[in-house]
Amino acid sequence: MNEENGIASCEQNALMLQNVVKEYPGPPPVRALAGVSLNVQQGELLGIVGASGSGKSTLLHVMGTLARPTSGSIFIDGLDTAGMSENELAGIRSKKIGFIFQEFFLLPGVSAVENVANGLLYSGIQKTERIERSLIALQKVGLSHRSNHHPNEMSGGEQQRVAVARALVNEPTFILADEPTGNLDSRSTEALMKLFVELNQSGTTIVLITHDLEVAHSLPRRITIKDGLVETDSQLSQEITHE
Repeated sequence: MNEENGIASCEQNALMLQNVVKEYPGPPPVRALAGVSLNVQQGELLGIVGASGSGKSTLLHVMGTLARPTSGSIFIDGLDTAGMSENELAGIRSKKIGFIFQEFFLLPGVSAVENVANGLLYSGIQKTERIERSLIALQKVGLSHRSNHHPNEMSGGEQQRVAVARALVNEPTFILADEPTGNLDSRSTEALMKLFVELNQSGTTIVLITHDLEVAHSLPRRITIKDGLVETDSQLSQEITHE
């Protein structure tokens, strides 16, 4: 696939959307995404922002293969997801996408290292190796000293770092973070964003969806979604307008 209309070839991208439309049945039907095209190159760190009702949440679900588009193409690590079965999409999610959410979704009464190891449960990897990989992931997020602590023994910022480690443990193609600072205070937010920058500098591709403009403005690339379309993309240094 050749570079066309500002969209690079699939092989150069962790994630690529081409004219993606998502409609929900009515009456009347709702067109949440009205033809979104964007690419995320390997090694990028970018934020996607938009007001409530802009299509931002639907875009998250489509990018994460949690919802199928009505039309258009989605490529993940060069793979066309169109026509994939639910099992194949589940495999894409488990191997190629690391999810981080506003809620930490950690199991209570289970240590940090075991919570991280849960990210490898369906990988076919033996438990000993799962624990070893989890300890490495916790080291990457600066929580080696908290590996045996339970969530209720940790601050909110530490719990979110455990969630980041869980997203990293399978070495995904990219991390998809949905409002990851939403439940954090300003100090923890600053520390988490610093961590994202450090992870990105070491090669991790991160797509961060947020309503926090201050968080978005701290990132090297910002995409604004409005009325189901890409309104602006700061990396392109131009505003994309649609009739």
